[in-house]
Amino acid sequence: MAAVTDDMVRDGPSEASDTFETAVLDALGGESAVAFALYDRDLRYLRISEALARLNRVPAADHLGRRPTELLPEGLAREIEKTIAMVFAHGLPYTETDIVLSPPDWYETRHHEARWVPVPGADGGVEAVLAIVSDVTEHRHREELLRSSQWRTSRLQLMTARLAGALTVAEVEAAVSELGRSIDADESELRLLDDVAPVFPWPNVPGPGVNRRLRVLPPEWPNALLTAVREGTPMYLGAAPEHDPKESSPVPAMRRARTASPLTRRSSVVLPLLGSGAPMGVIRFAFHDSRAFGPDDRVFLEAFAGQCALAVERSRLYEREHRTAVALQRSLLPDRLPIVDGAEFGFRYLPGAPDYEVGGDWYDVFKLLDGRVAIVVGDVIGKGLTAAAGMGRVRAALRALAFTDPDPVAVLTGLDRLFTATEDDESLTTLIYGVIDPETGILDLVDAGHLPVIIVSAYGKAKLADAGPASTPLGVVEPRTKHTMRLDPGDILVGFSDGLIENRARGIDEGLEQMLEVARNATGGLESLLSSILERLLDGQDRDDDVTILGVRIVESQGSAG
Repeated sequence: MAAVTDDMVRDGPSEASDTFETAVLDALGGESAVAFALYDRDLRYLRISEALARLNRVPAADHLGRRPTELLPEGLAREIEKTIAMVFAHGLPYTETDIVLSPPDWYETRHHEARWVPVPGADGGVEAVLAIVSDVTEHRHREELLRSSQWRTSRLQLMTARLAGALTVAEVEAAVSELGRSIDADESELRLLDDVAPVFPWPNVPGPGVNRRLRVLPPEWPNALLTAVREGTPMYLGAAPEHDPKESSPVPAMRRARTASPLTRRSSVVLPLLGSGAPMGVIRFAFHDSRAFGPDDRVFLEAFAGQCALAVERSRLYEREHRTAVALQRSLLPDRLPIVDGAEFGFRYLPGAPDYEVGGDWYDVFKLLDGRVAIVVGDVIGKGLTAAAGMGRVRAALRALAFTDPDPVAVLTGLDRLFTATEDDESLTTLIYGVIDPETGILDLVDAGHLPVIIVSAYGKAKLADAGPASTPLGVVEPRTKHTMRLDPGDILVGFSDGLIENRARGIDEGLEQMLEVARNATGGLESLLSSILERLLDGQDRDDDVTILGVRIVESQGSAG
């Protein structure tokens, strides 16, 4: 734009130029799509277009010769004058990229961009400032749609990955809460139906011969949740009108209806969880305001619900298998140990944490025909029913071999042969097997790749003891060696599984050192020692495996005392 000078009012070429510029400004001023204003050094309007006057809601003629603070709301006017003064002072253009205007009687908020340009005068200084205001609502909306699409895709991928590893309902609930926070929901909840007790048919399809599973409908559930379960279809309640495609939103997943009052309008989403042809429950998200759930929003939310349904179904199957494996394992483990003159026995057994599969730990104590006692601590590598069943087979075979020939070397040699013939290569099993004579305290011990035992003397000394050279798990055939030792009255032997000493935060060596420290400082008898070991090594630790401890203490026999 040419400089604004006094020559504009003189005759000659300057007058012709001024006439032309005035005509251009008049034409632009009347063009409804162009919003601009020209300000003088006193921050007064020299000229304003009809488009910008309409935005200000003040007639164009009323602007001329007046300052923004005389016409516009105080906050907006002061910002405008501050910006004009800054451009006059520095002589540099300035751009505001996102001006949000939302007059009370507008249906939707509009986004604008303002560019403030210094107009030079004849003396080289700034003579005026030109403000050009552009409506960028459509551009912002297109950017938002792109961001929303990318956000939905990445969020769904993240949630899918998280739910793929979920093994408990609690983990599914955590994923629902996380998504609820990301979409600005005030309430997020997962409600599940009872897994049994048939009462109502689903889906509500008439006609004979329909194979339908039945579930219980909780009478205390709100009607919206019950309806979603009965019909098997999502429900979008209190949603904003779908004819508002240009609505902007700070939350990509769903657009807010800014005209809705949070006191009178509230929206929620109820998504049924369907698995194996039957409902399992619902997910509900509630919002304090009304939301416009567009087609993309609904696809996203329903896809998330589908992933949750798979995770819930998987977690229920896992929990059933976990309960079955625990029950099987407990049925195979002795709940009481034999009473033997001259020896005291104690044990501790904790199955894997509820969100982890049961392992194959076991312990056993049984009397032999010659009066001695066999002790066993073992671990079948693996999880779940497979490990529990494998443990049962090895335990039964060991007992059978021990009653035939209790010698530890003979028992392990026989187990090696049976294991090679009946078990697969992946079913690794470790164990420590000993035969103790309560009268003499003589213990014959053999090790098949298991952890060493701890011997605690009656005087508080503690040491690790194994069966000699490095040994291998069952089925990895090698000559088995026997280690013989003597336990005096008051001495305690403790065998255990790796779940006691090893976890994600602690290695085997560190765990063994902690056990030895506990053993050296323990007071009291066998039961006190076992309790102290559990408390010290498991307190505050994340446990993801079975924990097994078996203890033997030599005592004065009743026969010797008599």
